[in-house]
Order: sequence, then structure tokens, then C-alpha cells
Amino acid sequence: MGSGEVVSEKIHLRRITPQNEYFDNHCDLKDKDFEMHVAQTVQHSLEKKSFKISILVSFSCEEIRFAEYLYDFIFEVENMLDFLVEVEHKKVFTKQIVGTLVGISYSTLRGLIYSKMSETNLNGFVLPVINPNDILKYKI
Repeated sequence: MGSGEVVSEKIHLRRITPQNEYFDNHCDLKDKDFEMHVAQTVQHSLEKKSFKISILVSFSCEEIRFAEYLYDFIFEVENMLDFLVEVEHKKVFTKQIVGTLVGISYSTLRGLIYSKMSETNLNGFVLPVINPNDILKYKI
């Protein structure tokens, strides 16, 4: 346990499920700065060798939320037990596998949101590239 190597062929993205999609297209964003926030939750099932990564991306302007996207990403990881380690008498998954799955999820969501934004006044907006370990700091 705990000596796992991330092997892309052993990671399978099985499902992407939108949980919430909200965009207020009436919000006047012209010449205004807006903020983006990203958060996540990670759940797992040892029995199914699966992880559920939930990624939330929200946008606000002048402290008013005008857009929010929450998606679930279901992964099957064939060698998931290889990433289980003991930390302070608890079994947890390594940052290596969790960061990899969060990174895949966020990157996929970037494409989905880009497509969604094409129908809004943020047409052409591309979410920034973010270090997955930074996303892990923020919980939904």
C-alpha cells in the first residue's frame, strides 16, 4: 500500500454529471472585474474502486454571484489501493492520486464551461490553468 504509481491506463473517467449550472446573462459585466472561485470534494468507494470528484466553479462581480457550475466526475481506478497510506493512524489516499483526479476533472470542466460561456456575454472566456494541489485547499 502507498507505493502506487499513476498509470493513465488504469484510470477511467466513467461519468460526468452536472449538478448545478447557473448563469445570469443579464448581469452587466462590461468594464468590470470579476472573481472566480474553485472548490472540490472527494469521495471514494473501495468496493467499486471508484472516486467521485465534485468541482465547483463560481463567478462573482462586486460580491454578487452571477454564475456557478457544479459537476461530479466518477472515476474507476484499477490500482486505487496502491495509493492508500496511513497518516496519523488513519488510512488516506495520497495527494498524488487525488491531485491527478482533481486535475483531470478541472481540465475537463474548463472545456465544458468554455462551451457553456460561448452562449453568454463571456463568450471566449477561458478558465485559467490551476495547480490541482491548490484546488485541494478549498472544500465545497
